[in-house]
Amino acid sequence: MRNERVVVITDIHGCYDEMRQLLDKLSFDKGHDRLINLGDTIDRGPKIYEVFEFLRDLKEEMGERCVLIKGNHEQMMLDATSAERNRRYKDLWYMNSGEKTVFAFIGHKHRINEFREWYEQMPYYYTDERFICVHACLKDEDPEKNERETLIWGRDTDYAGKLVLTGHTPYRLPLYFCGSSKVGEIREGAWGRLPGSGMIALDTGCVFGNRLTGMVIEEDRFKVESVASTVMAGRRG
Repeated sequence: MRNERVVVITDIHGCYDEMRQLLDKLSFDKGHDRLINLGDTIDRGPKIYEVFEFLRDLKEEMGERCVLIKGNHEQMMLDATSAERNRRYKDLWYMNSGEKTVFAFIGHKHRINEFREWYEQMPYYYTDERFICVHACLKDEDPEKNERETLIWGRDTDYAGKLVLTGHTPYRLPLYFCGSSKVGEIREGAWGRLPGSGMIALDTGCVFGNRLTGMVIEEDRFKVESVASTVMAGRRG
């Protein structure tokens, strides 16, 4: 709905403190706003279980106004813990810090498998009349026409269809792409007109020691804000 304020965050990766600071900076109101997370809530960071617990409670309170999109890290976890799993799925997940998620849940007297259904229910994309939200990227502006690997793993930046909001690939600053030859940094704290096409990339590598960035959309205008990471820079992958 155009008169609904939308708050978009992404790639939290267990950075619970920064997530709460960013939501405060964005003046997030769970009673009225729509919250969209673009995926990758787990793995890598220091407070993975706390992020899960917070978002689970928000989802319960907000219902359909809380949209939690599935990223490649949630998918790796689901593949690695399924009843039909084979060793290569677990190896891939652990290569991408899956063990931190396993031990985070054990440390709170739970197993990640207890919450598989909750993670499985995450959609791969969300559409609005103004924009599309997906974890990684689109090749076709109809999300249904993209392969799952594109939605959660892709890194293409030459997209020029209906505006898509993404995470997944960390940049120093949030960026706007539109086609193969256009790219620009998005200035923090300044309201601008929401583009009709192209891609806005919001992952700024908080878990790697940079910043956590979010976006507010009000009708046809938007702004981005960020908070500094408190995490020591680590290995990407």
